[in-house]
Order: sequence, then C-alpha cells, then structure tokens
Amino acid sequence: MKSQESSGNKHSGVVSIRSVAERAGVSIATVSRVLNNPDKVSSETAKRVRAAVEDLQYRPNLFAKGLLTKRSRVIGVSLPDIHGEFYSELMGAMDDRACELGYHLLVSSNAHRIESRPENGFALDLVDGLIVMLTERSGVDIDGIGKLNHPAVVIGFDEPGLDVETIIVDNRTGAQRAVEQLLEGTSPDRCYFVGSHRGNIDSDERLAAFCEALRKAGHTPRADQIARREFSFDWGWEWAESMLDEGRLENIAVFAANDEIAIGIANAARDHGVELPSELRLVGFDDSRLCRLLRPRLSSVRMPVREIGYAAVEAVIRRIEEPESASMHSRLATTFVQRESSGLPGSL
Repeated sequence: MKSQESSGNKHSGVVSIRSVAERAGVSIATVSRVLNNPDKVSSETAKRVRAAVEDLQYRPNLFAKGLLTKRSRVIGVSLPDIHGEFYSELMGAMDDRACELGYHLLVSSNAHRIESRPENGFALDLVDGLIVMLTERSGVDIDGIGKLNHPAVVIGFDEPGLDVETIIVDNRTGAQRAVEQLLEGTSPDRCYFVGSHRGNIDSDERLAAFCEALRKAGHTPRADQIARREFSFDWGWEWAESMLDEGRLENIAVFAANDEIAIGIANAARDHGVELPSELRLVGFDDSRLCRLLRPRLSSVRMPVREIGYAAVEAVIRRIEEPESASMHSRLATTFVQRESSGLPGSL
C-alpha cells in the first residue's frame, strides 16, 4: 500500500518533490529541471510535471531549491526599528513588491550597526542581497556594508564614493514649503522647530530647511526656537507642556519633525484650551494615517513610503540579477499637504 505522501493526498501535510516525481512518472532530477530550467525539458514532460505540481499543491523548499540555483530568492532587510506606522508601511510595501517579483524578505532590526557588524546581522548564506536603512550619522558600519560580498541597497544615506545602490529622500523641499506656509501668517520670530536628537539624518535635514526658511524671511533662529530629543508623542507633549508653563504656546507656529511629535503637541494644547489653528498653527512630517484622524486634521509633509519600499526592492533585485550593472543613486521627493491645523485665521 502506498504511503499518504506518495499517494498524493492533498490533505496529508507537506508534499515532497518525490511525490511529484512519482505522480508524473519522472525522476526527481527531471522535476527539479522543470522548476528551475524548464527549457531543458521537453514540453510534454514539463506539462506532465506541472500538472502533478498543481494537483498535489506542491511548494518547493526554498533552501533546497537554492542549493541547485545558487540563489535563495531571499532579501535581507535591516531597519532601525520595526515598530510604528512608518516602518509598518515600509515593510508592507517591500513585502508586496518582493512577492510580486518572486522573492521573500528576512527582516532584522539594527543588523547594520557597528556593534552588530553586517556580516553577523544576517546568516548571509541565506540571502541574495541586502537592503539597509540608515537614520543616524554615527554608529553605522557603512564601510562594512560597502565591502560585503552581496548586492546592497542603502536607504536614507549617501556619500561620494559609496559603491552601493542608494535611495534618499529630499527632506528639504517639502519641509521648506511647510515652513513657508507657516510664515505666511506667523512672523519668523514666533516659529518653532521640535525634532529628534542631533545626528538623526532626517531631523537634521528638516531642521536645516526650517532655519533656511527663517533666514530667507530675515530672521536668524534663536536657540529657544529649536528643541530636539526624539521622534515620539511623549516628547511633543512634554515640549508643549513646558511652553504652556512659560505662557508661550499661544500665537505661535510649530514645525514638528514627525507626526507623532506634532500629535503630542496638539493633544497637550487641546487639553489646556489652546485652539488649532486660531491660537497654535502646526505642521508634522510623514503624512501618516494619524493626520486624517486628528481634529482639526494635521498638515504634514508626505513621505513617499511605498515608493521607497518598491524602489529598494527593485534596486536590490536588479543588482542580484544584473551584478555588472552600475550602482544608481536615487532621490525621491517629499510633498507638503496642507490641512486645517496650519490654516490662516489671521496674521499672528
């Protein structure tokens, strides 16, 4: 009597390549050739094998297949964090595009940092290429990434001579437009920036755009107009509370370096009776889903998150499949989205 596996019972658990070979009346090697190099098998044989695969609902073992093709079709992804709406959307976009192109993702947090070292962050014999997102100017083993014997794509960081594919976001264009809109109804000496710590690439670039816009308006930013700590709701709330204690939260405009900070500020203001936008005008950054849930709705600078994810996956697959192709350096635009929170109730 045949075993459940060899009988082709679809409900017997994992189906092996041997089951497919028996059903099609061919060798295991022939099944493998049909799956990996179908042009080397006659059309009639290939048709019979594919029918057996479909009938048995066979799914090839990814790593066993890699032994034959010398590819795992797995992409390693190293992110600074794996929590929050931004990273969730980014991972979702990467996964969607990778699946469309026949690849899978192996995701890690901080595998690219110096203390981890890239060669230890992943089992590199399991991945065909790497996508690394950088957010800090220090503590990153950028040289190690460049020297890996794997196709690599870096998101968020670029520098002359870096021999890997890079994708960066033009933080400044969207940020400058946001600050310019705030300046249309608020004097530059009453505009404030609340962002993350010094050394965070995105926050530093958004701050630079803020300062440049104020200087163009004829004002050199004061030290008290700039506050930096972290990308968090709690930090926004704490900053707003300190401004309330000093009686300085009303009749000002604030450019927050991300939406979480902005929403922390908005909630603290609301709880103390400070109205948006009549008494406080506010803009965030990222244009997350939260912007449309807040009332009044939050103005924000839109990050092209899905575009970043798609571009990174497409770039690393191109480097995997065309290893002699030149490294490309892409820059994606940001866009200011104006909503009620930064409206013009009158000149402040």
